[in-house]
Amino acid sequence: MKDVVGSPGTRGGLALRVSQFVCALGSVAAMGSSYGFTNYSAFCYLAFQMTLQLIWSFILICIDVHSLKTNWDLHSTGNLWKYVIGDWLLAMGTMAAASSSTGVAILLETDVNFCRVYPYLSCSRYKVSVILASMAWSFMAASAGSTFWLLVSLSE
Repeated sequence: MKDVVGSPGTRGGLALRVSQFVCALGSVAAMGSSYGFTNYSAFCYLAFQMTLQLIWSFILICIDVHSLKTNWDLHSTGNLWKYVIGDWLLAMGTMAAASSSTGVAILLETDVNFCRVYPYLSCSRYKVSVILASMAWSFMAASAGSTFWLLVSLSE
């Protein structure tokens, strides 16, 4: 068994998945508790993408916990392909959602001053949600990279 930090079935991999889950949960909570986020499609897409991230991360947390308890080796090429494809697809969607939401948050705050003109908008919650989504993406990118590295090293 190759030892790659952050790969599936290891403590590092579990830590990355839990971090993704917590950041995605915080992002969804901040966006869901803010007023008027449904008026902006980028924020709706962010909430949708973070919900997908929650589901994916929770499933993989359960698999990692089971793997650690039973010494189940997840480092077969068949398992790793599923991880790699799922991680990379969700990472691209999460990056797109975080980037577009960042653009809208900057537009509302700085460019058109909507946050000052309309104080009922929850601009600070929008920013918190975007920051947490970006953090979730960084953890997702780290786990996707380590899983891909493991897959490539097993194919040698």
